[in-house]
Amino acid sequence: MSRIPSYEDEQKIRETLRDVSLEHWLNEDLFSFNWWLLLAAGILPFVIWWRLVDKGRFFEILAFGLICAIFACFLDIVGVSFLLWGYPDKLLHFIPPLVPADFVVIPISGMLIYQYFSTWKSYAAAAVGLGIMFAYIIEPLFSFWNMFVLIHWTHTNSFIGFIIFFLIVRLVMLSLKHAVEKSK
Repeated sequence: MSRIPSYEDEQKIRETLRDVSLEHWLNEDLFSFNWWLLLAAGILPFVIWWRLVDKGRFFEILAFGLICAIFACFLDIVGVSFLLWGYPDKLLHFIPPLVPADFVVIPISGMLIYQYFSTWKSYAAAAVGLGIMFAYIIEPLFSFWNMFVLIHWTHTNSFIGFIIFFLIVRLVMLSLKHAVEKSK
């Protein structure tokens, strides 16, 4: 008869994972090339975005970015949890390694296409462009540098996923805008 793991068993494994993660971060990640790249990816896009953002539509565009960040984080957690992909390096040992991508790079890229491409046709084309850039350029580069590991996933799955992702986020944003305008 097999024993069903208890919550205490899970906590012991989490403690071990925390300790191993900290040791790995201190000895392998901190101040490595990949760590500096993650730091730059967490800061530089904000500088670029701040210079380019339409300040007259600031809150609308920021809301779009926040929706992107929420969806991206949720989807990334699901993907990592189901061992579809993984992130060997972390910027900080106590936060998920996906933060620079999910809270910076993906939302800022999305905000820029949302700002500059106002029709569905032009936005969809820009979403395809971002899908190509993320899936076939950035992901392979990060895989080469061992910062992103495909386990049970492909770059083509990512390509399709990014397109659907950006289209759904725009649909959600436009639905919210419509609901607010309707309530006025």
